[in-house]
Amino acid sequence: MEKRVRFIYNPLSGLGASAIVNYLDDISRTYADRGISVEPYEIDFGAADTELFGDEAERCEHLLIAGGDGTINFVVNRMLARGIDIPIAVIPSGTANDFASTIGMNRNPLQACRQILDGEARRVDLGCVNGNYFVNVFSFGLFTNVSQRTPTALKNSIGRAAYIMGGMEDLMHIHTMPVSIHSDDGDFEGQALIVLAFNGKTAGSFKLARMAEIDDGYLDVLVLRSGTVPMLSAVPTFLHYIFGGIGEPPRDVMHFHCRTMRIESSKDEPTDVDGQPGPALPVELRCRHGAIRLVMPQVRK
Repeated sequence: MEKRVRFIYNPLSGLGASAIVNYLDDISRTYADRGISVEPYEIDFGAADTELFGDEAERCEHLLIAGGDGTINFVVNRMLARGIDIPIAVIPSGTANDFASTIGMNRNPLQACRQILDGEARRVDLGCVNGNYFVNVFSFGLFTNVSQRTPTALKNSIGRAAYIMGGMEDLMHIHTMPVSIHSDDGDFEGQALIVLAFNGKTAGSFKLARMAEIDDGYLDVLVLRSGTVPMLSAVPTFLHYIFGGIGEPPRDVMHFHCRTMRIESSKDEPTDVDGQPGPALPVELRCRHGAIRLVMPQVRK
């Protein structure tokens, strides 16, 4: 039987010379050289499952996804809702590509394809918030809806710098949030500036959950507590940590290593899930251990 993969790509990921549509033929040839045929599909977020996954998806070697975290999130949620259990493989072609970065994928689409073809499928975790899955991070508070507010064209033209520009704008409107957190690794009641629940390690390309692993059965949650004068206490320390400060999270940051968590707030604060609008608070978070099979690059010894 002929080997094949279903290739779901987001045409809006990457503009100009880096646009994924410029690599479609080369990706097909790279797979053909290994005896595998490629079925490309330009993603339609309103399509039925049968159109999204094609016929007999379960017989594919893997499901190849080209896009950012939001695209991966969409496909994974639809897969699990339908009960499809085949490996997925990721070509990073979004702006930050946080999930792909966590697993060590090359940003060049053809190099990423070679990593996939030489890699192996492993069971990895997913986060879950109010019944919907996320591959990388759930968050709310300072900086967390920058991805939603930033125009796609700007993100694709200047990349990570677009998030930095949006973050600077957030600092002009800094505010605290009353937060109540209950988890299997402790509780917190008080004022916070930002809450991030990681399955991956990075947000906006910034490595924040440096202790996190995507196959350990836990979420890593960071809570930046607010001091009396946030701009003079917690924020500068956290910014230093974001931009490469080494070591453990600063003292103003609480770290939870948990399987489940409930978060409440009396403030109507927008949330973000993998760069897309998330559910209203309160939320129930949990880690689903080994939820999907993911093709991982070989670890160089």
